[in-house]
Amino acid sequence: MTHDTGKATRRLILEPLTAEAFAAFGDVVDPPAEAAPALLAESLGGQDGAHQPRLSFSCAPAWTLPLEVREMERHNRSSQCFVPMDVARWVILVAPDRGGRPDTAGLRAFLVRGDQAVNYHRGTWHHPVRALDRPGRFAVLMWTTGRKQDDEEWATLPQPVTIAAA
Repeated sequence: MTHDTGKATRRLILEPLTAEAFAAFGDVVDPPAEAAPALLAESLGGQDGAHQPRLSFSCAPAWTLPLEVREMERHNRSSQCFVPMDVARWVILVAPDRGGRPDTAGLRAFLVRGDQAVNYHRGTWHHPVRALDRPGRFAVLMWTTGRKQDDEEWATLPQPVTIAAA
């Protein structure tokens, strides 16, 4: 498959989100067992001037598969936690860092259940959340410096990526 950029599209198949598969990129919070709270104290927080917590609420429009991705973002000074409030299923794409850019050799695409939260570790490259089936609502927690150029970094992928179901 080729686009007007002349670059071939790489295809990734969604895999189910598990804590083990996602460990290099962040934390997965499954619904806690009765009377067993889930804690993220070790991996939440900011550094290098990102000391102001920011809790926001967002509504992600519904998308359909396949998804095409051309850019990724990261927050080098803060973790970023997405807690679903009302969503059926959602998709995340992550990549490790390589020299200040997403390492496309390590791209992973995950299908996330509506009852799972995700906390990206500081500096994890990720694509914005994409809700499937219907619009999704999320609470998002991160730390900020108050200067967008210091809190958010974007990179264009060397070739488009298509995310598809198995």
